[in-house]
Amino acid sequence: MVGSGRGPSLYGQLVRRCLLSVLAATTPSFGAVVGTTAKVSTTVQELIDGVPGSVNADDAAFPAAGADLPLAASASLRSTDLNGALVSLGQGFSEFADPTRLDQPNPEEFALEIGCYSNAESISYSVLSQALESRSVIFTRPGNPAAPPEISFGLGSARDVESRLFLSGAVVFWSTHAETNLDELRVELTVRVSRGEPPTPLFETALRIDGRDAAVSATGPIRHDRVGLAELAALGVDDATLAILRRVQDQGSLMVLVIPPQEHAYRYSVTADEELTLNAELEVRVRNAPRGTGVAAVLGRPFEEVSAFIEKGLPGVDGEAVQRSLNKAIAQREMGLAPSPDTVRTIPTPRLCGGRVPRATYGPILDRPPVPATSSPTERPQEKRGIARAIFLTQNGLS
Repeated sequence: MVGSGRGPSLYGQLVRRCLLSVLAATTPSFGAVVGTTAKVSTTVQELIDGVPGSVNADDAAFPAAGADLPLAASASLRSTDLNGALVSLGQGFSEFADPTRLDQPNPEEFALEIGCYSNAESISYSVLSQALESRSVIFTRPGNPAAPPEISFGLGSARDVESRLFLSGAVVFWSTHAETNLDELRVELTVRVSRGEPPTPLFETALRIDGRDAAVSATGPIRHDRVGLAELAALGVDDATLAILRRVQDQGSLMVLVIPPQEHAYRYSVTADEELTLNAELEVRVRNAPRGTGVAAVLGRPFEEVSAFIEKGLPGVDGEAVQRSLNKAIAQREMGLAPSPDTVRTIPTPRLCGGRVPRATYGPILDRPPVPATSSPTERPQEKRGIARAIFLTQNGLS
């Protein structure tokens, strides 16, 4: 699995910059990311009648000796019958790419994709993929030699900053038999952003699906939407595959759920010339059951592995057609900035080009000082234009 390209080396310069649109300044200015650490990990645990069996795990960290970006961790376990035919599979993948890339609207540093299925009588899997990042960031007064000129602290040493988190993803799960016990089948996707150590929460959202009653529950502002077979057919799933999926849905259960490409705002205060740490944690956890069940989930990128995976779990299905249709269903629902209690302004943001599904990313992108009162009738409209321009630059600049 390949990342979406590399920008300049993360430590090719002493200080990296993330583009900030600044309302209080008269010229564009830059924020400094002075350090980045990251870790990715994936663990696949085999369960035999619910009891832990074999385990396979992988992890990688940055910076570390010999480590380069993108970081990737992958692991898998499989089981065959007495004839050597594959009957169950658990796999996971997590990636962290260079967050300083300059070639697209957001640096798309996070990508997680995992899945497990079992057509065996007693084997199931629990799979966990995680990606963690910590950024050290400094906001400087003009003239500070430590970093480029920053936002104006003319009214005091503290300012409010707004950052954006970009999310997208999808979940598919199935059971081919109505009598299969789905009590243990579940999917959990969690995203957290915090500052400092010990961490102070800034943003958290989670999505959980329980297999027994196909219940979907969300914590925080994450948006999700179900996709039906009729839509998959309209997006290109062939008739033979559709017939198999319809039979699974009628005789057992089938759920397809997408997380539309979306942005979420979170806010925090910064102090002039004082370094702070922002932390992000993304986690995807799935568990299936024996006897004809499967789960696939992706967060932060389009599906890339579900085609071969679902063909093994549901023989006769055209995996490429399913994967292609799922990714179209995600991209077509792009929604931009999601409303939340922290979103105090509704400002339209430009759509990404080509309907491409963005990966997950986060980071400081916009200083949002309050618009000062003024006696001049011409100054406040100028501030409003500045806000709109700032939003545009955050969408088309760097996080």
